Amino acid sequence: MSMRLCLISSILLLASASVPAQEAAARDQFEQGILKDSTIAPASGRLTAWFEVRNMPMWRNANGNAPRWKEIGPTVLKHGWGDMDNAGRSCAVAVDPTDPRILWVGAASGGIWRSDDEGKTWRPMGDDAASLSIGAIAIDPFDHNIVYAGTGEAHNSLDSFHGAGMLRSTNGGRTWDLLSSEVFLGTQFSRIVPNPKRPGFLYAATTRGTLRSLDGGATWVQILKGRATDLVVDSGNPSSLISLVSDTGTDRNGLWKSTDSGHTWRRLTEDLPKNPRTMARSQMSGCAAYPNVIYVSLFGTDGRLTGMYKTTDFGENWIRLPNAPDYGGGQAWYDNYVSASPANPNVCFVGGTSTWRTTDGGETWQDNTLSYGGGPVHPDHHYLAFSPHDPSTVYLCTDGGVFRSRNLGGVWEAVNDGLATIQFQSLDVHPWDENIAYGGTQDNGTNKYTGGLAWTNVFLGDGGTTHVNWKNPNIVYTEYVGLVILKSTNAGQDWAWNVTNGIDPKEGKLFYAPFSLDPSDPDTLVAGAERVYRSTDAAEHWTAISPKLGYRVSAVTVAPNVRSVIYAGTVTGKMWATPNTGKDWYDISAGLPGAAVTDICVDPRNARTVYVALNGWSPNRIWKSTDAGGHWTNIMDNLPPMPVQAVLLHPLHPDRVILATSVGMFISDQGGGRWQRFGAGLPNVPVYSAVANVRTGWITIGTHGRGGWRIPLAD
Repeated sequence: MSMRLCLISSILLLASASVPAQEAAARDQFEQGILKDSTIAPASGRLTAWFEVRNMPMWRNANGNAPRWKEIGPTVLKHGWGDMDNAGRSCAVAVDPTDPRILWVGAASGGIWRSDDEGKTWRPMGDDAASLSIGAIAIDPFDHNIVYAGTGEAHNSLDSFHGAGMLRSTNGGRTWDLLSSEVFLGTQFSRIVPNPKRPGFLYAATTRGTLRSLDGGATWVQILKGRATDLVVDSGNPSSLISLVSDTGTDRNGLWKSTDSGHTWRRLTEDLPKNPRTMARSQMSGCAAYPNVIYVSLFGTDGRLTGMYKTTDFGENWIRLPNAPDYGGGQAWYDNYVSASPANPNVCFVGGTSTWRTTDGGETWQDNTLSYGGGPVHPDHHYLAFSPHDPSTVYLCTDGGVFRSRNLGGVWEAVNDGLATIQFQSLDVHPWDENIAYGGTQDNGTNKYTGGLAWTNVFLGDGGTTHVNWKNPNIVYTEYVGLVILKSTNAGQDWAWNVTNGIDPKEGKLFYAPFSLDPSDPDTLVAGAERVYRSTDAAEHWTAISPKLGYRVSAVTVAPNVRSVIYAGTVTGKMWATPNTGKDWYDISAGLPGAAVTDICVDPRNARTVYVALNGWSPNRIWKSTDAGGHWTNIMDNLPPMPVQAVLLHPLHPDRVILATSVGMFISDQGGGRWQRFGAGLPNVPVYSAVANVRTGWITIGTHGRGGWRIPLAD
């Protein structure tokens, strides 16, 4: 690892203690905002929109052709955490029981992936599925070509999306069927467990409870209420099972056992905490060869370990493991797993911010990955699977992709090359070199594109808003979290930390807070906290130019060519404008529906013409004003209700409006309305960022789960 990355790692380690609480608060704020801004449930909205947009016409250029999106990666992040190759957040992994070379991975919002060579290469399977948010994967024990994937990620983060149902393939992933959407719509999967003795018999642990299917997932019945975060089935007697319900504050919380395939249940209380109502997300795992042995970790609402327990009689009695580590790092609501060896009851892994291992039945534990202690494996761990062919080989799912050890964690290697699952928050491009771009990502920092599908990590941690100086592209700005802005003057080789002198550190800020460059002068920046701040010396000093605008600013932009005009929007749906660089501010919210503002775009020909994009699964998510917000017109027209993440005007034809949304890209040739799908070949993935460059001739987008893509900037 270079000295630069070591320094950055040290800074991030110092900051990490406050991140879990900050992200938890941001998550709550985000979810409350989504609910407030939505007139329909997000999962219903996403599925409805997916069906509707498939029937919308495709936009064609002057030659009558529908352009295609071109993937630009990253298919892998080079020199990521620990100087290893990284990918986006992975949630589930499974090894084919008939062939150790065949691996399956489920990504947080990047879909299902298959490798036929032990992770040397990967290919996406089912990019057009109704949901690419995968929470669990299982392979049918009777036919390895049958694969089950539960959509919806149960990790409780800002971007843990709800699911659309269960996906099932009967031909090794070539095609997928969406099953039981009426049951699982809005659900998030934690586990799918096939009955090893009855074909088509499945159990599932989900946010909708514990469920059972007798027909390969086609139909399901709920057999136990309460948010189920894990499930253990007795491999010798599959009618016996234990479900772990983590439904905080309810009487359903705790461990429940059934001996009749879920028809009846009883709570397990012997030797366990007496007040399970206080229990939050917890996990467990059993040993297949010794099915009476189960490990369970119980966590409180503070994300801290309440206790780890072990049973050797399938739940009738438990012993506390007093030396178990508090591996969740205060954020067990997000990253938390328990995985017992299928062959050796004394071997068990647990993971959260790092992964720990016991080889003596829980008496002693070792931090196996040292993810925050100089180790090579990316932190924030979600799941670990043992190979059925070799119980010393394990695969670990993390925020940085998938890692493998062939000796029970003695040595780790990345298996991320080709796993194009990066979750961009923001992306910007070099002003004249089409082979250079930068993007901030969820927990994989800021990364640089240099013309190939492999990108290089240039800053670790979380990566938020990112901008390139369009006069001097060696100057690049990016964000850690909470408006901690960094600046590089040598194209990302080195960074100045937190160039926010003058911005009140006590002021509330979004987890990924907005800032932008003045289109007339790239050394002038504006940023949003509770107030709008402005710098005229390339972020060396900042000055507040607005009063507090109601709540946290979520979008801020300077009008092209009329730099005294600045627009700002907040997460509470307020829109503000100043005509004189902040001397006076006017509330221009009247007529808008009051939803969180995600983006603002100003017509370069007229600073009074402005477009505003809004959050939430509701109608009326894109608005236009031609009088600086005096009056607003809804231009949603034929689009289904869905969040609009970004607005872009074609630089040569400003009446051509392009939208980045939670279900893809759309275009209008008439200043809004009569929308068409824009570009073929894009996976069904949320798009968070879009930028047009007339000099290079490309529109480049950052997706949240499938990396970066570009399409020709048609005349």
